[in-house]
Amino acid sequence: MVKKHLNPTKIDFIQCIVEDCLWQIRDTKYVDIPDLVTAWSVDINPKESKSVIPFVRSIQDLDPQSFLHVKRIKKVDNSTLRVLIGSSEFLPDRQAFDELMANVSFRYENVRDDNKVPKIGPSTKTLMLTWSEKYWPLVWRGNPNDQILNDYIFDMKEIRSILSQIAEESRKVMKNAGNEEVPVVSAFVNPKSGRVIISNDYRHSRSPLDHSIMVGINEVSKLEQTRRNRVRDGTASQEELEQGETYLCLDFDVYTTHEPCSMCSMALIHSRIKRCIFINPMKGSGALKPESGNGYCMHSNRELNSKYEVFQWVGEDLQVPDVDPQLCA
Repeated sequence: MVKKHLNPTKIDFIQCIVEDCLWQIRDTKYVDIPDLVTAWSVDINPKESKSVIPFVRSIQDLDPQSFLHVKRIKKVDNSTLRVLIGSSEFLPDRQAFDELMANVSFRYENVRDDNKVPKIGPSTKTLMLTWSEKYWPLVWRGNPNDQILNDYIFDMKEIRSILSQIAEESRKVMKNAGNEEVPVVSAFVNPKSGRVIISNDYRHSRSPLDHSIMVGINEVSKLEQTRRNRVRDGTASQEELEQGETYLCLDFDVYTTHEPCSMCSMALIHSRIKRCIFINPMKGSGALKPESGNGYCMHSNRELNSKYEVFQWVGEDLQVPDVDPQLCA
């Protein structure tokens, strides 16, 4: 984790633009509305805190909610401290809680499972104080999104190269096929091998569901099945053996010429990708930008159990063919 002022990557944290080329797409209308999770707590005597703190540290990595922005201990009165043990995602019921606490070395009482805690911190210190008063005491570590951008790795040379490849392929499709094919092209990058898989749109010549994103996901699965077959029959290359199994499209970077529709955006959720970068927005049918389509912002929807980062290319013009804004890309 590098400090912001030491990060060699140029990042505009106000506009959320990286190297004047990548604009982070997120649903800002919910940024300062807390996304709450219920959590377990116990009350202890202040003298027990020396035993409690190591225990909390030992279990915090097991919890899906990191709570790094949360003060784990708050004062109730002069003789009582309340300790946040874990989220309901980590401890779904009393049995799980009791099993976790079975061998602790400290005494506790007043077990509660109704504490409401923000999953992530707010964007301002003022709001942090408000949430701390209303829900559970928080720690101000700066705007959480700033840290997300600051921690990301951006290989701008590779990003430009892949976007240029799919833009060129998109132009070829438009030139060679005319109006018969949709010039939407995507690229899937395997984080383990670095292999780039280019996928075109085949909805007019095959299934109506064969958008380029769907074709790419299917191609990734076919390649993985082929690799596993080779491993099983002993014909796999050393590279294939070292690569290991690919689970869906876990942590893949996906590049696409046009903002994905709701079907493709949801498919990327199910595929567990890490990041999607697109060139042209699709105002009528897109499902990632707040102002596109019905404003789904599918990649950051709180009702879904997985998320991915999204960026729009706003650098030099890559000359991607325009398509009907109502077309589902």
